[in-house]
Amino acid sequence: MSIASPTQSPTQSKTEQFLSFSLPSNLAILPTQNLTEVLTLSAQQIVPIPDLDPSIVGVCNWRGEVLWLVDLQAVLNGEPLPPLQGSHYSAIILHHNGQTLGLVVSQMTQMVWCDPIEIQSLPSTQQNSQTRSQTSPCIQGYWISPQSDTFLVLNTAEIFANFQH
Repeated sequence: MSIASPTQSPTQSKTEQFLSFSLPSNLAILPTQNLTEVLTLSAQQIVPIPDLDPSIVGVCNWRGEVLWLVDLQAVLNGEPLPPLQGSHYSAIILHHNGQTLGLVVSQMTQMVWCDPIEIQSLPSTQQNSQTRSQTSPCIQGYWISPQSDTFLVLNTAEIFANFQH
């Protein structure tokens, strides 16, 4: 017979940890089970690749391997991140089905705990025909934190599916 710890309520056992970060127009979270590392990269560490989708920032050397870097803002709404402010980019390194990808974002914020039951679907007004084809597959929904901040909840599998061409 197991006895639950008095400091752990049943609702706490259902929460999952997410990495939160900011994009120019939104706050977002990703589940940490696919998180490998968070990097700070200088512009000199990134090699741009010409004639590719504008959402691809380039590649960098990561642990002796070539790591593709993707502008997450461009993936979500077609608008690239603003030009580099300061001397570094933030990159979230994700893994999925044996593949690795770097997501370039504006700024890392913190780790948050979220009960997946609290993740809500996007309102239908957010899913017009143009947005649905580009954005909704990568966005699982949204979550409102206890501090009343609204976060987009991203779907790691769909982000990787976008780059399987």
